[in-house]
Amino acid sequence: PQSRAAGPLSPQGALGRFWLPHNVTWADLAGEPGGGLQYPRAGHVLSAFPLALGIFAVRLLFERFIAKPCAINLGIQDSGPHRAQPNAILEKVFTSITKSPDGKRLEGLSKQLDWDVRKIQRWFRHRRNQDKPTTLTKFCESMHPGFGTHDSAGFIITISWSWPSIGLSCFLSLQTLNGR
Repeated sequence: PQSRAAGPLSPQGALGRFWLPHNVTWADLAGEPGGGLQYPRAGHVLSAFPLALGIFAVRLLFERFIAKPCAINLGIQDSGPHRAQPNAILEKVFTSITKSPDGKRLEGLSKQLDWDVRKIQRWFRHRRNQDKPTTLTKFCESMHPGFGTHDSAGFIITISWSWPSIGLSCFLSLQTLNGR
């Protein structure tokens, strides 16, 4: 009979047979202290958290102390979009009903607020745009390859933009070598 610890739903019981191949047991995964074969343990997953925190800290430091000064030197400004003037009724419609009202709703809001329809459309456009990040923020987040959400696309774009200068410098160095 199986003990209470090795019941049918325990890793050693039927559940263990479900997860492991037929020729492997949980004892095999324990590894030998003096043996050469070691398997990953559940505690090894915990090492991912400090690593992720470290990568995140490096990213923040890079954005603040390298990317932002570079962006400012390139002339990228930290000016965001126009702020929508505070209006409780329009804000409630924006957050709970729709971010882009149709003509019928615009007419109703126009009568309710005694505003022009064009002014309400402008308010909604400004309100949608104020949630977007600024150009400086987007630049800083996309400047560091490998930390952002993109993969090798940034590298490919960089190479394609600088390819004419790379080709020119290679051509000039070949001409210099031929002249010797």
